[in-house]
Amino acid sequence: MTGAAVLAAAAAAGVVAARRTFEKIAPPPDLSGSPVPLETPLRAPLGSARDARTVPPSWEPPALAALARWEPPAPRHVATRVAAYAWAAPLTVPGLVAGCLSGVRPRPREGVLLFSGARGLTAALLRRHGYAAVAIGHVVICLDEPTPPLLAHELVHVRHAERLGALAAPLYLGLLAVYGYARHPLERAARRAARRVAGAP
Repeated sequence: MTGAAVLAAAAAAGVVAARRTFEKIAPPPDLSGSPVPLETPLRAPLGSARDARTVPPSWEPPALAALARWEPPAPRHVATRVAAYAWAAPLTVPGLVAGCLSGVRPRPREGVLLFSGARGLTAALLRRHGYAAVAIGHVVICLDEPTPPLLAHELVHVRHAERLGALAAPLYLGLLAVYGYARHPLERAARRAARRVAGAP
């Protein structure tokens, strides 16, 4: 096993141990983070009003609670846009591969490459996990034409990738191991944006 693999395994073990510790301190009665049952928001279109309520766990530290409100703005100047595309490129490249496997032609929209109406392997993976869409770097892949709330949800993840670059993936996966999907801080931030676009309270 390489040194990198040892570090990755140790990090994963630490995350799992942390999650178990948190749950022993204050086991959350509802892991869905939504007013509807857990299985429903995971099967509903992400970013929709019914999926948008965010309920933080009682044990959440302030720094992680702040992530649930983190909605960075899009870069405004040419130089910062170029830097954002370059910084997020390690995520965008696999996103392009996933997009090409979706069997649809992309089109530019809101500064990203949008693959809507995904088919094939990519669509099968999205459906298997109950997702309506996914953002990978500057690539957004949707099973159908995205609604404005859904696109707003995914664009928040694009903004996260622009700020975090290659660190976005390990951060997201680490938080996923601790929180699960429904209460993930970055997902809650994306749902906040979707709620505003949908006009939900």
